[in-house]
Amino acid sequence: MSSENAAVVPLHGRQTYRPDLQSIARGQLAQARAAKGLSYEDFAHLLSTMLGWPVRPDTVRAWETDSVPPGDVLVAAELIVRQTPRSLTDGEPHDALTQIVGDQFADLAGVFASRSEFQAKLSPSELLDDAREIRACGLSLNLLCQTYSEARLREIIESGTSLRCLFLKPDGRYIAEREKEEGYPAGRLSALTAMNLTILQERVYDRLSPAAQGRLEIGVYDEPIRFNVLLIDGQLCVAQPYLPDVRGVDSPTFLIRKRRVSGGLYATFDQIFSTLWERRLDQ
Repeated sequence: MSSENAAVVPLHGRQTYRPDLQSIARGQLAQARAAKGLSYEDFAHLLSTMLGWPVRPDTVRAWETDSVPPGDVLVAAELIVRQTPRSLTDGEPHDALTQIVGDQFADLAGVFASRSEFQAKLSPSELLDDAREIRACGLSLNLLCQTYSEARLREIIESGTSLRCLFLKPDGRYIAEREKEEGYPAGRLSALTAMNLTILQERVYDRLSPAAQGRLEIGVYDEPIRFNVLLIDGQLCVAQPYLPDVRGVDSPTFLIRKRRVSGGLYATFDQIFSTLWERRLDQ
């Protein structure tokens, strides 16, 4: 066909396809509710919690049929779909936003401005009472030796929990350097660490049955201190960096949940502990 005889299609007369966004939004909300198996009442309650303003069941019904759900409602619905009912210590974060952050940022399940803020959210009892394996390294390990009951520590070890504790050597070079960095008088952190070692040795280990004593191992190391690390059951990690001129208790605290077979933040802190433990010194 010659160009002279070719039909000319008037593109300006064709209508551009426009998806029915209102129907898509209604369907998205309905699918979110169905995915969680929720009634209109229960879904409205969850949406109210996420949004911070009341949502009525009949409003949800209208959004799914003849009204248009607002954008923030659709975002909240998506978060609800991704939400899991377990707690942080059960292997899944307790809210959808935490889960999404954790999925995005390599095992990170929570970030807290300080250790006290972390413990207000998650107590030592919640972390340790049901643990079967606990490994800890740091400076004085106050969470184990000062915050958690020594009687309860004996109980969980007697019931089968294994515990490895690695302290910064009380009379070593690096604890003295840390005292200077934090502005403490010489010997302050050394005395605290020595006391915690004594508590663990005399008030926990020495009072255990012979069989249970084999499940408590205590060591020291004398190296630059960079992190306080608590590992629980091969799945959960609490880690704090040691920052210049900042006390350990005031440092940011990271809650880490293992999400992958290899790699990720959990594997990093697991390796930190394992390496220090292999290089531990005789007391």
